[in-house]
Amino acid sequence: MSKKVRLVWMAVILLIVSNFIWLKPMLTMRIDQPKATWLWHTTQIVDQSNSLVEFLDKKNVSTLYLQVNEDIPDDAYQHFIKKASEKNIEVHALDGAPHWATNQHSVQSFFRWVEKYQSVSEKTEQFAGIHLDIEPYILPTWESSLQMTIESYQQNIRYAAGESALLGLHFGIDIPFWFDKTFYSTIMGEGVLSEWLIDQSDSINVMAYRNKANSRNGIISLAQSEIDYANATGKQARVAIETSKSSEGDYLSFFGKNNAYMEKQLKEVERSFNHSEEFRGIAIHSLESWMKRK
Repeated sequence: MSKKVRLVWMAVILLIVSNFIWLKPMLTMRIDQPKATWLWHTTQIVDQSNSLVEFLDKKNVSTLYLQVNEDIPDDAYQHFIKKASEKNIEVHALDGAPHWATNQHSVQSFFRWVEKYQSVSEKTEQFAGIHLDIEPYILPTWESSLQMTIESYQQNIRYAAGESALLGLHFGIDIPFWFDKTFYSTIMGEGVLSEWLIDQSDSINVMAYRNKANSRNGIISLAQSEIDYANATGKQARVAIETSKSSEGDYLSFFGKNNAYMEKQLKEVERSFNHSEEFRGIAIHSLESWMKRK
């Protein structure tokens, strides 16, 4: 092979490699990520199952967190979950309250109900995961006995992770964006609380409740460290936003903002994080308020 031909081949190879390097971030980007949402008013699945599933399917929702209400009969859950699964929508058993951080009995009761339900349901009628929304910082002891409250919270999260694994269910939790600035020193060791929680779970939703994607106090900036850590540790992550009316400030929710504005902001969030392999899109809180938007 002549020197000239070798140089030509080297130039071609360099061109291919450089183009691949340039294109790789684009190839890993995903447009229109499926969404997740919460349904707290579980009674709606009894007489509104068709409209709920139709809305979820239309809005490209792949995961629904459905609060467990033990007063609703099993066959209502079974009918709804089966209908959702036909549209490739996973339903995860949702529950939690601030006192769940310090009261393991509530967590245990929840898992016993899920275990019993799963045992009497067909595969297409079963929950696909567990999702906890505990919010321990609402407790008075978060201010008066922070490390003691965090330690109890950690113990209950670890218990829930173990129970989820025994049931063969995906384990997800909601965390506020500012847990990356919350530090623990407990029997679990020392470190950043958000990182510890990500390590214990299969997925997280970062509650970055703002109605603007960019800016120092915007959704992207607030969720960045949790998304980065989840990606580095191979844990799935979503960015959660609020659509319900908030009494804490107009900047926290998309309530009162039109759909075009909200979609524009969410697209910017997706574009910012789509390069992360573990990013799973946006979680919209909640289904009830989302369905009321015009």
